[in-house]
Amino acid sequence: MAMSVKSSSSGSEGEMGPVAEINVTPLVDVMLVLLIIFMVTQPLMMNQLPITLPKPSLFQSDKPPHKLTVDFDLQNNYFVQETDGPKEPVAYMDLPARLRTLAQANPDELVIVCADKDAVYDRVVDLMAIVGSAGFFKVSLCP
Repeated sequence: MAMSVKSSSSGSEGEMGPVAEINVTPLVDVMLVLLIIFMVTQPLMMNQLPITLPKPSLFQSDKPPHKLTVDFDLQNNYFVQETDGPKEPVAYMDLPARLRTLAQANPDELVIVCADKDAVYDRVVDLMAIVGSAGFFKVSLCP
């Protein structure tokens, strides 16, 4: 660190006191080196993450997605309903076989599990397990 020496203002020429000043030359050197490092490494960091964006669709489909609804009521009655079809009552013992046949036709179909609001939670979980073991991969709960 450099210091300059100036004469004191008391009038006597023999006394000179040190005055500390900041030498900015090393600070500028360090900042220039950092600037050069960042300028060199910045283009290298731009190509690290490849991103594939989805293509926008020019038209929207008005057709609703095909879905299957499986629900039950408090009287232990189970129902299966396809997209626009009627609610078909299905016995509890026949439910896994019926769902397996539907899953073989379309395993990627969305299955919505519905239940009465006063239903026991264990029965809802049991019904979801039956739907999952039948071969469906997309299972959702009723809103």
